[in-house]
Amino acid sequence: MSLTKSKTSAKGKTAVPRHESPALADFHRQWQAIEKLQAKLAKQEQEGADIYQRFVSDIEPLEREQCGLIFQLCQRLACFTARKSFTQWQREMLHGWIEDLMRYLEANPFRGELDLESLYMAVQAGSVSQFDEEMIEAQCDVISDILQEAFGERPDDIELLREMVRNPEKLRDYMQAQAQKRGGDEHEWDDDAPDRGDDPFADDPSASDETFEQWQARHGTAHPDEVAKVEQLLDNSSLKQLYRKLTMTLHPDREQDPLKREEKTRLMGELIQAWEKRDMFTLLHLAHSHLPEADNLLSEENLAAINPALKQKQHELVARYYDGVDGVLGAVLHKFKQRSKKKTDLAFEEHQHYLQRDIKQLHGQLATITSLATLKPYLAERWDARQHVIWDEERSFDEMFFR
Repeated sequence: MSLTKSKTSAKGKTAVPRHESPALADFHRQWQAIEKLQAKLAKQEQEGADIYQRFVSDIEPLEREQCGLIFQLCQRLACFTARKSFTQWQREMLHGWIEDLMRYLEANPFRGELDLESLYMAVQAGSVSQFDEEMIEAQCDVISDILQEAFGERPDDIELLREMVRNPEKLRDYMQAQAQKRGGDEHEWDDDAPDRGDDPFADDPSASDETFEQWQARHGTAHPDEVAKVEQLLDNSSLKQLYRKLTMTLHPDREQDPLKREEKTRLMGELIQAWEKRDMFTLLHLAHSHLPEADNLLSEENLAAINPALKQKQHELVARYYDGVDGVLGAVLHKFKQRSKKKTDLAFEEHQHYLQRDIKQLHGQLATITSLATLKPYLAERWDARQHVIWDEERSFDEMFFR
């Protein structure tokens, strides 16, 4: 997309434009680079849309089924927290298991409308029923520290704190009231709950390329002097005249064809937004596409402001290309978008098999864990696994004395 005309040879081939100045040559190089980046971005976005649609169809239903079963298992395990016939290590394993499952649910954007708050309350209520006076006092200190950190103050009423320990709903109501009094969100106190946009595949090693922050560190952002030049150019009477001509050309009221009117409405919106945001590139793009006299813009004086604006546009496009997208869409692309179709298919297949295995295991646990007798073997298994991890992490005899 060039703003200058190129001559055509007798054989029909397009000749390279004859640039009269280094500034004009720089303009064409940057414009072509922007066109290539835009094409790469369009391809990237289309590939991303296809992968996300495949995820929604093949994987998301399994993710939601898994979350539902984990929630049911948490509810089942919570029923045992008030039981007295546990040893200390069994109770520790039970609570650790519940906490692991709840953390997974909190971080999973596919959990839907599962009521994690009521589940937390049930677990806390069952746990407190086993507290002695010393444990209640210790928990009062913990809650007091939490309130001090969250709101800058703690209740002086020890009986209120003890009531919060015994009844988690009292603590929830107190914290919500404090948050509302300070004009915050009613769930501001729930610092442990991550955003719904957290990466559900965070355990995977990162496979991303250079980040925007890394790229910025090398290239930097637009210099204030360059921004000032663009502002000055946009205030130039010739560009104001160009903007007025574009508004007349693109105004939808001047178009009789309904389809063309709809297109001009969209273009008019782009034009207004570009002018308000001082977006030189979009203004040039619209001028080239719809005004033949746009070539008159390429004077040496105007190029002094246009070229830095194009360079900044390249920076923005590169950032978009390498930085990717956030939220669930970004997590899905990070997980499944690979360097080849074969590797992408393999990533889908492996994750699908993992979910299917886990769903089968969860069904088995729900069918089995119906009493203390059937629960305790699972707790013993978790204890053994933890002991193996601790043993594996211990330094060997040789490592203690030799390097």
